[in-house]
Amino acid sequence: MKKKINSNNEKLVNKVVRILTKFKSNPKYIENVFTELFEKDFEIQLNKISKLENGLLKGLIISVKDLFDVKGYHTRGGTKFLKPYISLSDAKCISNIRKAGGLLLGHTNMTELAYSGLGINPHYGTPENPLYPGAVPGGSTSGGAVSVALNLSDIAIGTDTGGSTRIPAAFTGITGFKPTQNSISRQGVLTLSSSLDSVGLMAKKIELCKLGYDAMRRKIDTKQVKLQNKNPKLIIPSNFGFENIEPEIRVSFDLARKKIIRSGYDVIEMNLPILDLYKKVPIWQFASVECATEYFYLYNEKKNLIDPNVLRRIERANEVTAIEYNLLKKTRENLIEEFNAFLKNNFLLMPTVTIRPPLIEKCKNSEFYDEANLISLRNTTLANYMNGCSISIPYFENKKPIGIMLNAITNKDDYLLNVSSEIEKILQK
Repeated sequence: MKKKINSNNEKLVNKVVRILTKFKSNPKYIENVFTELFEKDFEIQLNKISKLENGLLKGLIISVKDLFDVKGYHTRGGTKFLKPYISLSDAKCISNIRKAGGLLLGHTNMTELAYSGLGINPHYGTPENPLYPGAVPGGSTSGGAVSVALNLSDIAIGTDTGGSTRIPAAFTGITGFKPTQNSISRQGVLTLSSSLDSVGLMAKKIELCKLGYDAMRRKIDTKQVKLQNKNPKLIIPSNFGFENIEPEIRVSFDLARKKIIRSGYDVIEMNLPILDLYKKVPIWQFASVECATEYFYLYNEKKNLIDPNVLRRIERANEVTAIEYNLLKKTRENLIEEFNAFLKNNFLLMPTVTIRPPLIEKCKNSEFYDEANLISLRNTTLANYMNGCSISIPYFENKKPIGIMLNAITNKDDYLLNVSSEIEKILQK
């Protein structure tokens, strides 16, 4: 490969060769992480990248969740029931990555239709958590998180409907960023929930998440960037975010909190009545109704091909009336307005997930699966419902990570990334 590539691209070529060598020498090392590599296009990609004078992502390797269209490849969505087709064009945000000089490595494995926070897939296998042998990697962007954790990619592109970039980031000790929903185009991306889906990113550093975000995003609305508080409050809710928390997670979170306070940030704990209202919302109805609608004709004919854990969630749509669904959307509009008015330029501070990643074997029990999935999604789903932006930053204690999550309101993505970069440095000391 090297002889055919412009010498200016030598570092990137060496990275690609190193990764391909890992694939060939020890396939089990990355078992179940990718559903396909874009290997037949590597030389074409590398030559185009070498001709770019500038590029935010030049020299970086990007993995892509298997629900983004990539020209010339299948989009499976982690399923066996979707009709296989070759994409004729890239998803809009993937096209932007190419233009920015990112090298697309391959489609990563995922929970079927992105419908779970655990990352299990019975069709293509479940990637094992690199830090917790035998445990789930978190989902639904499971393969993407593992590809970053194993240094196979610099940035993983995924989606986040209820925490699907932040949960696997917390479980694997990396960073996961969920932007405001409409800041990145979802054109050419399979849908789980049209109300809650966001394109998200994972990487080992916030700086890389920011580069990927800037490359993919729509035009910046400068009006939304203004009004930033130089001394934001970090608010820990006393009535949300700590249910079912494991003692080790609580201890690690408290140690991280103390570090942040010592650095000079104003961290306060308070009761937030709006979160008591939020806890009463049947938020599951969004994904259930919208997923059932999106794939109605296909899944209705091929139910036997769907993961039972996913099918069970899709079929709950039958419990929801049209009036209930429309009231759900109206309630959400009102709570977003109230939440944004309250939080303004401050942040919520919580653990990303309150449990360690459960064992894959235990998740074979449907009751255990449902409980672990519910707990995993509990904290992260808030940002999707409120159409805010949110980030999970890794914090290691005794070599075991937890996710420290910051939430901001709608369109405060740049502000969140800037403050989070400071927090990242504090937590690494």
